Amino acid sequence: MNVICSAARALAVILAIVSAFVSVPLTPPLLLVFGGIAAINNDSEKNSRNFLITIVLLLGAETLQVLPAVGQHLSTIFTSLGIAFVGASIVAIVITLAYRLKRDWVK
Repeated sequence: MNVICSAARALAVILAIVSAFVSVPLTPPLLLVFGGIAAINNDSEKNSRNFLITIVLLLGAETLQVLPAVGQHLSTIFTSLGIAFVGASIVAIVITLAYRLKRDWVK
């Protein structure tokens, strides 16, 4: 499973970079799926970091547009990475909720 999670993470990064130069209509859903798959084996520490990274990327990626020449491309790349991290965060929340429900009801 570690190999699948690592491959999904690599594909998300590659797709985020490619999205700055090529327009693909399925990019956001693919990024969500790849990000979610990448987060399946995360522990709570990694999930906490992912939540922070998600917030920073979603709030700060657009700021990169002020850079001349490369700003638009960097903004697109980091926004796309933010979408992948949203997928990872959602999976982390669902897994945590499932563990808590199991802990509460199965004794």
